Amino acid sequence: MKILLFNLGAIEHRLISWELEGFMSLFEQDIILWGPIPDKQFVINGKEIPILGIFGETSIFKLFEQLPEGWLPDIVTCDTSVLNYIPDIYKCPAKTILFTRDSWSDTIFNRGLVEFFDFVNSSAIDMSLFRDYNVNLLPLTGFAVSTPGHDTVNSEFIKRDIDVISIANYDNSFYHERHKTFYKLSYSNKGRFKINFVRKIQRSEIYYYYQRSKIVLDWAHTLSNRSYEAALNGCLLFSHEDNRVMSEFWVPWEEYIPYNDNNLPELISQYLNNPELAKTIAEKARQKISSLPATWGEMTWERIRTAYETDISIQERISYNESLSQAIIQYRCATPFLYNYDYKKSFPDNWKELYFNRLNNAISNAVIRDERILPLIEASRGAFLFGNAETALAKLDQLEKILPDYAWIFYMRARILFSAGEHDKSLESVRQAINHGAKEPDLLQRYILPVIEKGNPCDGRRITNFMWQSVYGHNNEFQVKSLMHLSLELLGVIYQMINDKQKAIDSYAKAIEYIPVPGCIYKLSSILIECKNYQKLSEATQKGLEDSPYDTILTLNRAYAMIWLGQRREACGVLRRHRAGLKSFVGIRQIKRTRIALSVMIPLVYISRRSCSRVIIKITKRLREISGFNYLG
Repeated sequence: MKILLFNLGAIEHRLISWELEGFMSLFEQDIILWGPIPDKQFVINGKEIPILGIFGETSIFKLFEQLPEGWLPDIVTCDTSVLNYIPDIYKCPAKTILFTRDSWSDTIFNRGLVEFFDFVNSSAIDMSLFRDYNVNLLPLTGFAVSTPGHDTVNSEFIKRDIDVISIANYDNSFYHERHKTFYKLSYSNKGRFKINFVRKIQRSEIYYYYQRSKIVLDWAHTLSNRSYEAALNGCLLFSHEDNRVMSEFWVPWEEYIPYNDNNLPELISQYLNNPELAKTIAEKARQKISSLPATWGEMTWERIRTAYETDISIQERISYNESLSQAIIQYRCATPFLYNYDYKKSFPDNWKELYFNRLNNAISNAVIRDERILPLIEASRGAFLFGNAETALAKLDQLEKILPDYAWIFYMRARILFSAGEHDKSLESVRQAINHGAKEPDLLQRYILPVIEKGNPCDGRRITNFMWQSVYGHNNEFQVKSLMHLSLELLGVIYQMINDKQKAIDSYAKAIEYIPVPGCIYKLSSILIECKNYQKLSEATQKGLEDSPYDTILTLNRAYAMIWLGQRREACGVLRRHRAGLKSFVGIRQIKRTRIALSVMIPLVYISRRSCSRVIIKITKRLREISGFNYLG
């Protein structure tokens, strides 16, 4: 089989580090690596694998002209970023497979770009999202990020020293709901189980942790790599019951345990107290995975073989895409560039120029209204995020002529004017954003503002909520709440800068009525402490902790309010609960130091109200400094 295998970047990073042994069947084929590959040579088992370096935008025909004479691939593999280099990939004269860059990559913006390929391999939130598109979905499957190796004998379940583990990211933005679940479990645990929540470890270290663990806790809306790792290492997998993709692949209650936040502690106790039952379910999962690809390389080879053996019409794919308008094609081809923004990469170096060129082409070629609106929204958003105020304002002006009541237009203008120090104009624009958001909420629900603004937790939750629309069946109401929250928070910041404290308080308080994002409550808390309005501080922080129970700064500010309201016992309770909630988050120096500080603080509440208050203010200030970049500076 002749395979043209796309590789994004260095071979060491994209292939070798993913357990090269899994690629052996693949490299036994007649294969050429292609893409923005800086390596000059790649040899495996004495066989040199040819490399075709592509570092700028070109066409599929020019690419094929660079192949060895008489050599034509049976299969061309791609990931979504191939469009950064080959925008006419849909004209490829050989079968194509798209390995989606991330599980969310084709769901946030324009899922239609999958139509440029013959086959799609995805572990998306909801596979039904692709049913309306002209593409063949490969059977659902995944792979392990870290494997125990072929000769590893799994340690006995009963002898493992970690009861529950999760190796995952969590924060108050994109992973907010996961963070809440972990924290609530830790707080309710009360020392019954040994729970370790671990993050930011080397890929090669992962399976060592799993070999010590009984239960692997997953919280995702994809066919998570953790499910494969749990099965390979003899662990019992717990996955949230809302995860549709997991239940499409693994059999609930027979190969993994579906849970919700209410029954999670009870289910953990049940299976830890019945190790034979737990081992039976884990063994069924292990048997299932023994006949499936275990590594990324094995999965890639299995996907390629399936596509190779499946009859499809290449010409039908080409003809279908050539029938699409140029506006749609250019818009779809633009979006993958934004992965560079997300991951701080440059594929290729001039990606921003290419990005706006394609969006401008989409706008100029638009025939119907939506064909023009969508790229205008994305172009204005992209320019805003890249700090290109002139381009952003120009695109917003164009967008306003077509969609005059779209509230995000006025919010982004207000932010640009705020950054320029034009506070009066910014005030006027943000008030317009609030008015239009209240007047035309349906526009916000229909035209989703793309891309998470870095350092903006509300924006992270906004995009996450949109991603999970198919799971929860909502109507994007959160988009409206986000616009109102962000606008009112900006209003509060401006009032605070011009020293109108009461209006700042009112604006922040209204903002957290929509979404009680911690960062906004921090700003409100600072003013309330200065004004000695402890009752309002207590109410605001309580609202925040109901939404973000894991937040240390909110916890400290709530304790501060209670101390000055004479509720010392309640303040100690809040601090003790937080200390317990943080206990399971291991290997993080900041959390360890916070727990030590809480232990010192608790008795100090009774000894000296003023001393304890000073400690709280000092620690809160330090935590805010450590947290780093905030989207409002």
